[in-house]
Amino acid sequence: MFYLLALLFVSAPTYVIRFNIGIPVNLLEILSLAFLLVFAFWLYKNKAVRDFTQHIEGQPRLMLYFAGLFLLVGFVEALVAPNKARGLGLFVALFLEPILIYMPASYILSSPLNKLRMVKFMFWYIAGLGLYGLFQYFTLFGLPNAWWGNSLEPKRALSVFEHPNSFALFLTPLLAFLLPFVFERKLSWYYKLFYLISIAGLVASLSRGGWLGFAAAVAAYILFFATKRVKIALIAAAIIFAGVAYAIPILRYRVILAYRGDKSTESRYSLWHTANKMIKDSPVLGKGLQGFEANFSKYNTDPTQLPINLAHNIFLNFWVETGFFGLLLFVLICLFALYRSMRLKGLLAIGTTLFLIALFTHGMVDNPYLKNDLALVFWIILAFQS
Repeated sequence: MFYLLALLFVSAPTYVIRFNIGIPVNLLEILSLAFLLVFAFWLYKNKAVRDFTQHIEGQPRLMLYFAGLFLLVGFVEALVAPNKARGLGLFVALFLEPILIYMPASYILSSPLNKLRMVKFMFWYIAGLGLYGLFQYFTLFGLPNAWWGNSLEPKRALSVFEHPNSFALFLTPLLAFLLPFVFERKLSWYYKLFYLISIAGLVASLSRGGWLGFAAAVAAYILFFATKRVKIALIAAAIIFAGVAYAIPILRYRVILAYRGDKSTESRYSLWHTANKMIKDSPVLGKGLQGFEANFSKYNTDPTQLPINLAHNIFLNFWVETGFFGLLLFVLICLFALYRSMRLKGLLAIGTTLFLIALFTHGMVDNPYLKNDLALVFWIILAFQS
């Protein structure tokens, strides 16, 4: 079952493959359902149902309560969504399937061997994503014309995703999660090389939110977790990287323009203002799943702002789409995961802490959960705490 879980993890970006079988679905939803069915059959065939049940019963009750309530809130928000059919589809993709997958994932990853295998597998995977992103950037192969560099956007890599920011949203928290393992002496040198390739892929995405999230995770690691030797190495690496970034015009201006009111920055302010008006109008229930996009034209007062699906801020996103209680429960789930990390300690605990730091930092300017692939990754990372 470990290999099926790993395969599902690899398949996270396949949500972009969409089709209709009477109802609109995407490939990731079908693969998630297939994984759950195969896992159920595997339990039955191996007479492991009782063992799995005992494992779930042994999980922290608070996490199970929070997850159950989060699921309930998601269902309610699907019912109050402007488009109930679309709302129910989002409920399945963002709440039901990821939380259901968390259960078998925690069982599979309860083995220390499987935890280590999954970590190593992640190094291979993010290296592949990063390498393809770099190949795109320098050859334009597989890169849509819109990202070749024009008057609106510079050249940016997106790897297997639909947008460079989607690439960074997927890659950044995984880089944060794997950071403490990079300095584990027992880890082979090529995993460290894989990590550097992945960082280069993040740089090529030109996602300032991704850079900010990763920088926050690195800073937290230096301040609270790294040994003296590693601190010196990371600070030196940061200084070198800053020098290189300053010397390369595209990187230098990408950072500077954020402080000079470029289109992307101004757009964020506009979206946040629109989201705030929605929240004031419906502070408890929010606007339901896909509520921001459906109500955008009603609340937007910025004629230069094009319609968009989310508010690009993790707190505003959750409040508008899932109401106050959806936001509260998501924060409680993250705080409880952070609390468990502080108690469990070890590389996985540090990695989970850095994952959450990167997620919330990046989430100040983007959407790091309310997407099919990101929701799946979030719950699989929490499953490492089993």
